[in-house]
Amino acid sequence: CPMGCRITVEKVDGQLHVSGNTCKRGEKYALQESVCPMRTLTTLVRVRGGEGPLCPVKTREAIPKAMLEEALGVSLFTRESSKISLNETGKVAAEYAQRALKANQEVIDMTLAFDRRERSLTLGACTILPIYEILPLLQERFMDKAITTELANREQMLAGLRSRNYQLAIFADLPEDRDLYCQRFNEDRLCVSFPPEHPLAKKEAITFDDLKDISVIAAGNAGYWIHVCEQHMPQKNLVVQNNVEALVELVDSSSMPVFSSQHLVEQGNAAPGRVTVPIMDEAAHAVFYLACLSSEKQKYMSLFNAVRSQAIRMTSTTVPFLAR
Repeated sequence: CPMGCRITVEKVDGQLHVSGNTCKRGEKYALQESVCPMRTLTTLVRVRGGEGPLCPVKTREAIPKAMLEEALGVSLFTRESSKISLNETGKVAAEYAQRALKANQEVIDMTLAFDRRERSLTLGACTILPIYEILPLLQERFMDKAITTELANREQMLAGLRSRNYQLAIFADLPEDRDLYCQRFNEDRLCVSFPPEHPLAKKEAITFDDLKDISVIAAGNAGYWIHVCEQHMPQKNLVVQNNVEALVELVDSSSMPVFSSQHLVEQGNAAPGRVTVPIMDEAAHAVFYLACLSSEKQKYMSLFNAVRSQAIRMTSTTVPFLAR
């Protein structure tokens, strides 16, 4: 049975008896198979003037198995007194039928995927803060779309854009891929917030080398910045918190330093009662770029223009970051 049960049909005194089934559908299928097997005919037809040379088709409803040969005009089966099997032509027909079914499913999947893309917009980003900054711009310009965001690394975003799982992505470096259109979004610098009595709180700036013997709290959703920290300081010194509430509670209740950023401080989101000091290593500075497929540039040009205008305003109004 198609449901997975192995069914036995016996004819006793002219009556058919079914066993092994676990539902009524199985009994109905077994009786039909014994009297007049039914099948859906799936095949391919040639197309003139279409996008492809072939189109998958199938009968509107199941037809008697014996009519499959009539419908195709060829012999498909070898019939013996006690069994029936596919002949060589039938095996070829079965192979093409499997291809047609696969092609039919691909048509369904691609159509549904296209419809989802038309009704939604997915942004991949290397770290969390640029997502918060670009969301208002997205919501203003794409009010008719469901907007979702995901943290992803560089390779995932490149693959996501090309597969169209992502319509937009924010990178921590400038992709040089020719199939992408990119616009500078903003820049940021990694910082550390210290309690006022901490020795490093008195410095105007620090380096990763200053942190080699210190445990520092880090937000798990920092994405790109977490990888930077892992590359430039001992991993045992990173106290990563993925839960936002637990992170806030830990910062409020301890004297441990916590990673922050220049943008967080400029937006008034620095940890209260702490002194924020920038890390001046080159790796602690990042320029973020917004990207889409070049083929979809016009669709998102209003967003790129808004990002460009915002970047110009920030450049003209930003003053050198001071760690206080």
